Amino acid sequence: MGRWLMSGILLLSSAGLCSGEEWPVRVLIQEGVLAVDLRGAGPSQLEELERPLIRYLPPGKEVRLAWEGRDGTKFRLRTDADLLWVNGRPYRGSIEVWNTAGGLQVINQVALEDYVRGVMKVEADPNWPLEALKAQAVVARTYGLYERLVNPEAPYHLESGTASQVYRGISGEDPRSDKAVEATRGVVLVYRGLIIPAFYHAASGGRTEDAIEVWEKKYPFIIGVEDPFSVIAPHHQWQVAIPGSEIQEALTRGGWSVGEIRRIEAVRRTRSGRISLLRISHDGGALQMGGKWLRQLLGPNRIRSTRFTTYPQDGKIVFEGQGWGHGVGMSQWGAKGMADLAYDSTGILKHYFPLAELRRLP
Repeated sequence: MGRWLMSGILLLSSAGLCSGEEWPVRVLIQEGVLAVDLRGAGPSQLEELERPLIRYLPPGKEVRLAWEGRDGTKFRLRTDADLLWVNGRPYRGSIEVWNTAGGLQVINQVALEDYVRGVMKVEADPNWPLEALKAQAVVARTYGLYERLVNPEAPYHLESGTASQVYRGISGEDPRSDKAVEATRGVVLVYRGLIIPAFYHAASGGRTEDAIEVWEKKYPFIIGVEDPFSVIAPHHQWQVAIPGSEIQEALTRGGWSVGEIRRIEAVRRTRSGRISLLRISHDGGALQMGGKWLRQLLGPNRIRSTRFTTYPQDGKIVFEGQGWGHGVGMSQWGAKGMADLAYDSTGILKHYFPLAELRRLP
């Protein structure tokens, strides 16, 4: 298979492209746990990965694996029924449990299309218009495949939380979402033949962001666009007042020694209006830092984006902002807004990824 890594994206030769069913992805679903309970819907095999030892289990038979207190044995549970439970939650594919120094790692290996099914209900409301769900399926598939190809030999390619995209196995599936996945089966976004990291976020606040503003020189082919469609988002406008003492404590925990907070001002904004650099004035002087770092320190669900203004009021700093998330790529609420206006999934994806093309894996 031909593969070349170029500027953080993967080029696949046409001979190397294959269907999503043939691209298994490995998802870290638990980490640092002391024990895990496994069972299969049908006859199952529990095997040690580094020794030819196999234990055969009848349908529904539960087995508990406990941490050995160190790096050690690795197990895999497989079943012909393609349905497994991990601590009571159902998954497709197979399950691996690795003993590591920090506890058990639990990894779900699953076909790409089934992975996308397990992402959909968590990341997008199944009651949204089908064309918005189809756009979500394409970006979720593209992102998952990108991570699979960038790190093919890694113990796992993706995490099951927001560090990647939220995945819940069969619990993340829904009949309407499944319809969107099936309608777009194998469809991915590419740029000059390269699989792209198809980022997305909840709502742009009116304009999406250039990827280079968030991830520096990587991904110059993901550019910001005007986005009036996101105004329907319930969090298009938001406001939060945070006591100066709380901001001071958060900065101290982050390693900055500051006095009483007086005000926070934008020093530099990106062309989308997000703060790339800000100044925090305090009793001991002034501190400059990136807007995204302050957002992380104060909590990304409180400071919902870096597209904000601030002013002091009664010992607090009031943040007034627009949108939710990093702003790169597709706005999920914007996709819904476009679908409400009768745009199809192709039109939605072309709007948010104007330099990319759609390709179906053969």
